[in-house]
Parts: sequence; C-alpha cells; structure tokens
Amino acid sequence: MPTFKFKGLDSQGTLVTGTEFANSQQEIAGRLMAKGLSILELNEVRKSPLELEFFTKIFQRVSRKELKFFYVNLATLINSGCTLRASITALAEQTENQFFGKALLKINSDIASGSSFSDAVSRHPKIFSQLFIHLVKAGEEGGMLDDILLRYAAYEENQEKIRSRVRGALVLPAIMVMVAIGVVVALLTYVFPKFMELFKGREQLLPLPTKIVMGVSNFLRNQWYLAIILTISSAVIIYLVLQTKIGYRYFSRLQLWAPLFGELFRKTFVSRFARTLAALSKGGVPTLRALKIVMDIIPNVSVKNAVNEIYINVEKGGNYSDPMQKNKALFPSMVTLMMRVGETTGNIDHMLNKISDYYDAEVEAVVAAIIATIEPIMTVIMGGVVLIISLSMFLPLFDIGKLLK
Repeated sequence: MPTFKFKGLDSQGTLVTGTEFANSQQEIAGRLMAKGLSILELNEVRKSPLELEFFTKIFQRVSRKELKFFYVNLATLINSGCTLRASITALAEQTENQFFGKALLKINSDIASGSSFSDAVSRHPKIFSQLFIHLVKAGEEGGMLDDILLRYAAYEENQEKIRSRVRGALVLPAIMVMVAIGVVVALLTYVFPKFMELFKGREQLLPLPTKIVMGVSNFLRNQWYLAIILTISSAVIIYLVLQTKIGYRYFSRLQLWAPLFGELFRKTFVSRFARTLAALSKGGVPTLRALKIVMDIIPNVSVKNAVNEIYINVEKGGNYSDPMQKNKALFPSMVTLMMRVGETTGNIDHMLNKISDYYDAEVEAVVAAIIATIEPIMTVIMGGVVLIISLSMFLPLFDIGKLLK
C-alpha cells in the first residue's frame, strides 16, 4: 500500500503534518478532509531503488531492543496524557527502522478507521507476539494500557536475560569445538604431511595408527570438497527431519534430557511457563486463553503436551497442580506445592512469579556449572586428539632405522 506525506490546517488553523497509508491520493484526501483538515500538500513517498521487495523482505525485522523502547515510551506518553494516536505517530517518526515505522503508521491508520489498538497490532504478527496482543486487549478492557505496556516491557527484558544466559551456555562449547576442529585440520593438512615426507615411498612399513591418520590427512587434503558436501548434506537432512512432527517430537525429548544441557532447558521452559502465565493472569486474560497462549509461545513439544494436560484439567473444572504433580520430571514437587498454595490462597499470579524467580536463579547456576564442566571436558578431548596425531607421527621414529634402510 502506498505511503503519503501530508501537510494541512485544522479547524483552529494549526499546521498538521503526518504520514498515512492509502490506495490513492483521492482516498487519503477524502479521509483527511473528513477529519476537518484543509490540505496544503499531499505527496506520495517514492521508494528508492534500494527498497526493492527482495531486499526489504530480508531486512523486514524489528529487534527486541526496538520493541522494548516502543513499549516503554508508549506507556510513558499515554501516562503523561498524550492520546494513543499522537503517541504512536511520534514514535513512528522517531524510529530509524523504516519497516517498523511503516507498521506503526499502518496501526495508527487502522485506529483512525475505528479499529482497537489490539486489533490493529494483531495485523502485524511478525512484529508483535500473541502474548502482547492479548495483554493489550486486556489492558484496553481494564483501562490500564500504560501499566500493561510497562509490565510487558519488564517481561521481555527478563526473557531476554534468560535467552542470553542460554546462548552463553551454548556459544562457549560451540566456539571451543570450532577451535578444536581448526587445530586438528591444521595439524592434519599441514604439519602431518610435512613430517610424513621423511617416509615417502615406505608408507607400507608404517604402523597402523600412522596409516589411519595418513588416510584421514589425504582425504582432507585431496577430497576436502567431499567433506564440505557431507557436512552440508547432513545439516540439510537434520533440518528436514526437524520439520516433521515425529522428528521434532524426538528433538524435543532430546532437548529436555540431553546430558549436561537437558537440565538447563527444563529449568528455562518452567521459568518461561510460570512468568508468561503470571503476566497473562495478572493482566486479566481468562485462564484457558492464557494456557493456550503459553502453549503457543513455548517451542518444545513435550512441554506443550504438559501444559495441554493442565489446560484439559482446568477446562473440566480442576486445578493446575494435579496434572503438574503427575509430571514430576518437568514440574518438581516444590513447584507443584507452590502452585497448590497459590490456588488455595487465590494468589496464583504471585506464586507463579515466585516460581519463575527461583528458576531464573537456577538457570544462572546451571549455566555456570555447564561452563565449568565443559572447559575440562573439551581440554581432555582436544588433548586426546592431539595425542593420537602426535603418536602417529612419532611411532615411526621408534623404528626409523628399518624405515629408512
């Protein structure tokens, strides 16, 4: 939809400028005049050659930092007495992200056409999550939109901290593995072949370990493209398998029970479940709808199934804690007991926040433990590989007289 910039005078003679979306100049002119504006200028915003559809699709994204800035500043403006439309217009003009700015202007246009804020943002699912949309709807109905926006910004900040900790735990071993692979490849493709030139023409007399390492070295030097093809093919196959329901289900189980990392993911998902459900409950979202939203935002199938059991039980008039007690692997007894206390006292959202705070601290402890464990493990593995390569190089020296005869 084309974008138009306009300049006009309102009924009091005040200069008004802005940007609107419309299919034609006639449509936007009629809309502005219906608002009582006398149009002075109306021009279509032309796209530059760099704004081709292919490139805009690549860069059409909004960072979490930009969204957090939007939530906090929109809440501040509304709390200060600014109208919703004026606040959104100001933030749209302030943002440097053109894609986000256009989306905000479209939201503003939809609100001007009679849509609610929650309906307007729901038309941009690539930017705004279902959790945010439902909280905004609850905030509109309860007349506390500014409070909801601030609360959601705090929620997103907490979730980003958790994601950072998990990334930190996963990035370190990935870097160590890449460094180890780089060192091994350098040894096998440069150092080892140089050393083996001493025994050129006598390869049949070399010890078996040396022959094996030599075979790997020759493969990496002469058929390296096959190694790349094999790596890419394996990655594609894994990706395709994960796109199937069965493959993703097994991956979800592996994610929760993998050695070393399983505990990290279990605690992270429990924290996310509790924090999200608490935010929705406190925001006034109905219980069943809140559980549905939690199922949508948690990517792990096994956790989804556990939340679905809670949903079915609540739908039948039951409570949260009974299904949780049956799934002790994911929800330990302490969590179930805290939920039971929250149900008894009628303060579930407060208890959910307590659970989430506890598990956030647990995630930090698990990340520290993983980092402390991975370093010696990777050191031992790396040392073992280097030892094997070294032995394959030095074993022939023990019988060098026969080899050089």
